Amino acid sequence: MIVLTAATGYYLAIDTHFEVFVSSMSLLQPFLFAMIGTALTSSGSCVLNNVMEMQFDKSMKRTANRALPSGIVSKKEATLFGVLLSLIGVMTLFVWVNALTAVLSVLTILSYVYFYTPLKRKTKLSLYAGTLPGALPALGGWTACTNDIAIPGVLLFLVLLFWQIPHFLALAWIYRVDYEQAGFKMHTEGGDSTGKNIAFLSVAYALLGGIVACLMWYYAPLGFVFGIGSILLSLFFLYACITFLRQQDGKNAKLQLYASYAYLSGIFLLVFVNKQL
Repeated sequence: MIVLTAATGYYLAIDTHFEVFVSSMSLLQPFLFAMIGTALTSSGSCVLNNVMEMQFDKSMKRTANRALPSGIVSKKEATLFGVLLSLIGVMTLFVWVNALTAVLSVLTILSYVYFYTPLKRKTKLSLYAGTLPGALPALGGWTACTNDIAIPGVLLFLVLLFWQIPHFLALAWIYRVDYEQAGFKMHTEGGDSTGKNIAFLSVAYALLGGIVACLMWYYAPLGFVFGIGSILLSLFFLYACITFLRQQDGKNAKLQLYASYAYLSGIFLLVFVNKQL
């Protein structure tokens, strides 16, 4: 998903026809290195996240069988593997893409591993901290092509940022018992055991995401099909969140979760289908 996010940002930025892009090695090579570097850095940060949460993963049914808590891989081996993946990924981006994208990848790793991960056991605000590393690869895809930060890349970054909140709030509700047992500070605990608060937040951020998607249509090189499609996808996502707001149960939380996948996949697909020069 992270690589697809970066690829969408990159494709949004190219200023030539797709046929020319894929047939020219001078144009295609930076893209391939950007995707390899992104894959390595995101994988490395994920491994390091698993290292830091090894003990807590043992407490949750959905994570207990991961390689670290189950003992398949040692903590030392995983740490070395995660560091090597991250370093090789950053160097790949720095040497074969550009320094700006490499810097964004470093920010992604640091914010995910050393900011978001520790905060999950301290404050509910970790939800918002986690949106930064989740959205930065989209901007990284744009900068990998342009070596510059511009409005279309920032708007794609914001689409990813706003999308994550309803997405993860649905997960927080579905797996609230697991998270509580592991000691993670989620919006579902304490005064919001009913789920009303997370439902309101989901609606608000789904609405913001829809607005940003419409702004992408205006500011980015995207056609009429993207505009109509993004509006329909945003309305569907908003409908799912409103449904969960009306009744907080597992069925509606899963509807919101699946709608979030459909929304983001649809936005990505529309960028590839209706990109304009």
